[in-house]
Amino acid sequence: MAVSRDTATGYLIRRPEDGDAVALAQVHVHVWRVTYPGLVDRAKLDALTVPAGTDRWRRIVAGLDRQEAEGIRTRCAVHPATGRIIGFATGGPARDVGAPSKTQLWSLNVLPEHHGAGVAAALMDEVIGEHGAYLWLATGNARALAFYRKHRFELDGAVQIDEEWSCHESRMVRPDLG
Repeated sequence: MAVSRDTATGYLIRRPEDGDAVALAQVHVHVWRVTYPGLVDRAKLDALTVPAGTDRWRRIVAGLDRQEAEGIRTRCAVHPATGRIIGFATGGPARDVGAPSKTQLWSLNVLPEHHGAGVAAALMDEVIGEHGAYLWLATGNARALAFYRKHRFELDGAVQIDEEWSCHESRMVRPDLG
């Protein structure tokens, strides 16, 4: 199990473990329902459920060794006082043909009450490090846009429609920081 404590925030950043699936699903569903209204198809947001998310997270956790062998890193953030999972991130090889970087930030989700505490930056550092990277952002997500700009990502003009979520996305890219 990979464990690190982010000294700047005090949050424990670690690899998800057996038994974390329900908590990860709860975070995922809550974050998406408060972040994406107006950006993602409402019916699809309403269809997100903790039980379905739990099944998905169980599969993810069961496959972490294989994923890490493929260069995919998933980490969660645990609140130091409560022991509660409050966020997660996944990064790995680019999933797009002609990607602007070899590394992609696939997901970064933190409960709103922990925004501004540095935990999102700590999670991002754990999954993509200082590598040049790119990500897809729901167009119109101003808070995320500001966060990623603070961490040296910039819009590069590429856009796409995410068919699964019926939303417009804009691509952000950052240079290698090493």
